[in-house]
Amino acid sequence: MGILFEFIPNLFVALAVDFILYVTGASILRLASLGLLKYQIYSYGEFKKLKGKPNKGCFMPYIIGILFYALLIALIAWYN
Repeated sequence: MGILFEFIPNLFVALAVDFILYVTGASILRLASLGLLKYQIYSYGEFKKLKGKPNKGCFMPYIIGILFYALLIALIAWYN
């Protein structure tokens, strides 16, 4: 039972990071396409419900968000 309580905060952190990556990716795609790609930016509660369902519409913004933050980390490491 104690092990279960150790994993609960990690699940919330993982979901929060997923949400941040999705919102960042959706925003970047919307800005880069000048509004032609309209990925919906969900609230945290809606994203939590959506995360439980298999949905392929969230994959592209999520990957773009990961690439954005990886590029940001690489640029910071390069210039330091």
